[in-house]
Amino acid sequence: MDLGNQIDALTAFVTAAHWRTVDLLYAPTLATRVINCLLCGYSATRDGYGVHESECQFGGGRLERYQCRECDLVFGPLKMLDMSDQMLTADYQLLYETYRESNSTASETRAFRTTEPRQGGLYLNWGSGAWSETIDQLRSQGWDVWGYEPSVPPASPFVAGSTSEISATFDGLFSNDVIEHFRDPVAEFRRMASHLRTGALMTHASPCYELLYDHTRFHTAFYLGRSVEVLAARTGMKIVGRETDGEFMSVTFRIL
Repeated sequence: MDLGNQIDALTAFVTAAHWRTVDLLYAPTLATRVINCLLCGYSATRDGYGVHESECQFGGGRLERYQCRECDLVFGPLKMLDMSDQMLTADYQLLYETYRESNSTASETRAFRTTEPRQGGLYLNWGSGAWSETIDQLRSQGWDVWGYEPSVPPASPFVAGSTSEISATFDGLFSNDVIEHFRDPVAEFRRMASHLRTGALMTHASPCYELLYDHTRFHTAFYLGRSVEVLAARTGMKIVGRETDGEFMSVTFRIL
């Protein structure tokens, strides 16, 4: 086994051991802990929610998520929601040492088109990642598109690594496979909306409008049933479009 494979094996072992320990610490408290819905504020113990269980494909152990009876949002696991921002960033960085997402250019471009772009407008790809050519391709077609990516070091001068670098007001915003990672959907949607002019559209594509891809600890929010409408109401937006085409699903919001 070469050095690279040895490091990968050691990383996998340490990751699995860490999360096994965390699961053992959490197990005695899950039945009695009061759990607050990330979206609507509903509060109850475990018995007051629908419970969904799975196993993390990235060595993250047991995943227990909760479906809210008031708004249908599925959220969790608590061990990810409880992590500090610093620890969560480190966990993502460790993941990306050995894992690369598939090219998402087609889905991102499709989401961009639903924002009804106009020439001369300014557009933001939220969570643009490092696995697509979306920004380069759209810019080559004459669209003024920029990116924001906090988890992977930006490889383009057109991608900001922090919101402090974003000073413009945009005419549209789009994302692909991003919103399922939110630990505070209301705050995150408000933050995105703060970079948009009134009347602008934002489109978010994600398979997690259904309970899909629940085998990773990094997916902390699934927007089932009524949750999208509740999210729009809580963040001052209006739903103006939906699209479902196989696993491509998107919702478009207008900023009021």
